[in-house]
Amino acid sequence: MRAVVVAGAGAVAVADVPAPVLTDPADAIVRVTTAAICGSDLHVVDGRAPASPGDVLGHEAVGIVDEVGEEVRGVSVGDRVVISYVNVCGTCWWCTTGQSALCERSRVHGAGAFGGDLAGAQADAVLVPGADVNLLQVPDGIDDDRAVFLGDLLPTAMASASLAAPEPGGTVAVVGAGPVGLLTTQALVAAGAGRVVVLDREPDRLALAEAAGATAIDTRERDPEMALASLTDDRGADAVVDAVGSVPAFEVALDVVRRGGRVVVAGVYAGEVMELQVGAWWARALDVRFLGLCAAHAWWEAGRDAVLDGTIDPAPLISHRLSLEAAPRGYELFARHEATKVLLRP
Repeated sequence: MRAVVVAGAGAVAVADVPAPVLTDPADAIVRVTTAAICGSDLHVVDGRAPASPGDVLGHEAVGIVDEVGEEVRGVSVGDRVVISYVNVCGTCWWCTTGQSALCERSRVHGAGAFGGDLAGAQADAVLVPGADVNLLQVPDGIDDDRAVFLGDLLPTAMASASLAAPEPGGTVAVVGAGPVGLLTTQALVAAGAGRVVVLDREPDRLALAEAAGATAIDTRERDPEMALASLTDDRGADAVVDAVGSVPAFEVALDVVRRGGRVVVAGVYAGEVMELQVGAWWARALDVRFLGLCAAHAWWEAGRDAVLDGTIDPAPLISHRLSLEAAPRGYELFARHEATKVLLRP
């Protein structure tokens, strides 16, 4: 079958790889109808997360169940499903307390050795261990373009918004208007945040933030700290979401949050290192919360409902729809910030 694979440092290719086969009675094989390229896929390709040439990429996908093991009860052949980006057991303490991303046996599709060597979903088909836990049925009212967000990005956005704990009269800033930042913006608006301020340098992405109901700040033209001060009587944002996953973005979040405020770290980090002024954080009484890997299983049903009723709509984020063979071009566009969200059709 065809799949998008790591082709060396900073490169991807489309190659023929062995088709998945059932190895456990609790597994399923899903024929992929739509996959997506995520910012964290770039981390795998550029070496921030260890991977080997030939590793199949991708962790966002929707498709049709083609085959199930004899112990699978929750889905059947022919069902349309979205795949959780993180594959979990469903039975350990973390899974049963709503913290599935911290599962003792968690693995991430398409993240190479960093993710437990679980094959990715940018392919004609993908093996999903623990199908009853890690597949969610998609109703006819949600098309593939929107369904593909339910297994990772939308749960991440909703969890980030929840940690930010927006208040009706408060101000929440979002650093980064990529897919996570834009969906978090929608989730914050839906949750009743008084004002959402999005900081970015890309005009097209800032326009999407404004369309979602946010105040957009172009950081090439305005200093982020001064911009937030002018909107909040010099206090700063009540909460800030780092939706990028870089030390400079985290530092901006720290700069624009008010004393006694909250910083939510939603972006993906791996081996980054920074100096920490503990005394400054202590004196400002900052609450810094790391989302870590999002517990998609705790949020994907709520995300499905929000998409069904129109409260949240991921579709405006999609900038490119490409064939699987065009995946290398999609990765280039995404890496150059010339794409907001790239979908791949096997």
